[in-house]
Amino acid sequence: MKITYLPTVYPQQKSDRESGSASRMRTITREAAHKGIWDVVLAKEVKELFDEKASDWSTTRNVPSRGVPVEDALERGRVYGERVVDLGAGTGLATQILINKFKNVVALDISKEMIRNSVISKTPQICADGYSLPFPNNSVDVFLAMNMILFPDEIERCLKNEGFLVWISSRGPETPIYLPPEEVIDLMSVNSGVSWSGVSAHALEGTWLVAKRSVTMQR
Repeated sequence: MKITYLPTVYPQQKSDRESGSASRMRTITREAAHKGIWDVVLAKEVKELFDEKASDWSTTRNVPSRGVPVEDALERGRVYGERVVDLGAGTGLATQILINKFKNVVALDISKEMIRNSVISKTPQICADGYSLPFPNNSVDVFLAMNMILFPDEIERCLKNEGFLVWISSRGPETPIYLPPEEVIDLMSVNSGVSWSGVSAHALEGTWLVAKRSVTMQR
């Protein structure tokens, strides 16, 4: 397991919002990733939470600083590929960045209301649960997961052998849906049976990780 931490280009900032470390979503995130605890009841709870927030999501979050960790990760993490999936895309704030950089972008979210309030229109938007992704095995070049629950098995199943997982936490450790880069690498390594490695950095109040398999895995 190895992470290379890059120098900070965008000076670290502390969030002035309430910490999400004790939130219900933090508990759900950790139990889903580490223990595989996920079912229709939890999916409904998360869906309803984000359905309620959807109407003003873009208004409260569409600020230039929110895209900085995404831009920094894609550039300094040297992410490339053609088919890119924005997991937990919400109303598409990060999707807009991806559309400008990649040929084939799909936005996916569990909340129909988030998709209904999306700020994007020229790329496919799918309402689906990240626990069961609607993509074939070995078919995705890049998964972007910004403030998204990690389902390692599905990422591993769908990602190409040389593919990337871009893990963004917009408020760093204060993000309600949060796993530190070291845990993400560890979880992906355990589920794939091979070592994963990555590069990581702070960017304003956010953090990012660009991860991929350390060796080519034959499937």
